[in-house]
Formats: sequence, structure tokens, C-alpha cells
Amino acid sequence: MSTQDLASPQEVNLRSDEIRKEIKDLFDAKPINDPSYIIYHMIDKHIPNESTKDKILRITQFFNNLYFVESINNTIRDAYLDHNNLRLGFLTNGALFNTKRNKGKVEINEKYNIDELSKLYIENNTKYNDIITAISDQLDSIGDGIGETNISKEKWYFWPGCEMKMPANTTILMDTSVTKSKFVVTKKINESKDDATQIVMEENPYQLEVSLLGDNEFFYKESEDAEERKLKSGFFAINKSEPEFEGSHTGDFSEIDLALKKGEEYDYMLYVPYNSPRLDVLTHMKISNSDETVEEFIATCS
Repeated sequence: MSTQDLASPQEVNLRSDEIRKEIKDLFDAKPINDPSYIIYHMIDKHIPNESTKDKILRITQFFNNLYFVESINNTIRDAYLDHNNLRLGFLTNGALFNTKRNKGKVEINEKYNIDELSKLYIENNTKYNDIITAISDQLDSIGDGIGETNISKEKWYFWPGCEMKMPANTTILMDTSVTKSKFVVTKKINESKDDATQIVMEENPYQLEVSLLGDNEFFYKESEDAEERKLKSGFFAINKSEPEFEGSHTGDFSEIDLALKKGEEYDYMLYVPYNSPRLDVLTHMKISNSDETVEEFIATCS
């Protein structure tokens, strides 16, 4: 039996949670390895992972803080923006990478998302164990105080992910023109069919907008007790609540249940909003009144 046979998708999926836990436990024990992990660690400790509310808050807080972290850390920014496999890990269940110096510049060297680490564990266990040893040695070498954070330019970094879930072969594009994520599912080209098939899902406050082109295997379940129904071509919005900011409203932290059958027949692309503070322009205006009183306007917002 070859290593390719061993590294089946089922085996990788089963191993991924164990791999993530092993690495996360190492960094949880020494979160001061890097300021970015301290931020992650605090969110992880204080928001549980039980209800729909918890899951939404965890994803949004991890995501927003990821952009704060990459705005002050060039290494994490390079890892997130330049490597799709790491970008997938940053958004889902974990990205692990190290850096090296090359002619005075710090570059991303080895880089893995959790699925890739799971494959490495199965196919080259010695290499995987060498990585774990290197991480352990690095973490053991730093002190226990915040002032003793490891600021080396050559080291291992780990971001345990924003806890989104998506297919492993998803292409992730950073987009400054969207404020919410947009997921585009396109059926692979089939010479026996001329009809294009595409599903576009765009998240907006209180609703999900869905656009369907061509025949598909896309299903919607209106409630927990309802039966799945196949969706026809067209455009529609799934509303979960009407905002009522003066008075009571009950639509906070909602879930929408969808299903795509025969998923292997499709390609996946996720457009993620990129609203890093790096892109902000600080607006500073002095407002002078006729009586020589001077006021100021200073604002910026990601």
C-alpha cells in the first residue's frame, strides 16, 4: 500500500482535529510566543463554542482581530495575503508556518494548513515530528512574562483559524469592494452539457441573497422540521428578521440551512472582505469659526 493510499481524504479529516489540538495545546501553554497569539488566546478563553450566537461571535471576533494583527505584523500579513493554502488555514482551522532570513530579508519558509499537516503526519511522520520538536524547543526557550515575548525574525507562527468551514479546494480572494463574504459555486465544465451552472451566495445584514443560474443540486431547509426542497434558477433572498432598532426584535444570531449535493462536481471561490487598517486614511480637518474658535474632525474606520 502506498503513502498516497494511506493519505485518503477520510483519513486526513479524521486526523485533522487531533493535529490541530496537538499544535494548539503547545501554543496555548506559551501564548506569549507572539503578540498575535495572545490576542487569539484571550478571545478563545472568553467566548464559548456552544450556541449559534457563540459561533458567530467567535468567527467575527477572530476575523476582525486577524486584520488588526496583520496590520501591525508584516510577516503575518505576507503569510495571509500571499499564500492561498495559509489563507484557507487562517480562516478555517489553522495555519502554521515558519520564517527564514534570505539576504537580510525575512521570508515565509515552510507553510501548512491543518489538512496539509495531517497529510504530512501520514506520509512523512519523521518530518512532522521534527516540526513538533522545533516548535517545542522554541516555546521552551522563551520566558513567562509579556516582556519576554519571542520577537525573533526566524521562528514558527501559528494562528488556530477563524473557525469558518469551507471545501479544502476553495480559492480565496481578498476583495476591498465587498463588506460581507460572497461564495461562488461553479459547476465544472462538462462537454455533454452546454448550460452554465453557478450559485452565488452573498451575506447581508439579516439575510442571505442567493442567485442561481442553470440546473443544480442545491437545496434549502426552511426549518429544522421541514423537508429539503430543491431550489430553482433565479434570484431570491432568505430573510431571517426585520431590523427594529426602536423596540424589540428577535432575529439576532440566525442560521440558514442549505445543502449542495454532488459537491465534487463543482469549483468553489470565496470573496472575503479586505478592510485592513493598513488601507485606512486618517481624515483630519480643522474647523475654524468666525470667532477664531477652532474645532477638529478626526475619523477613520475599517
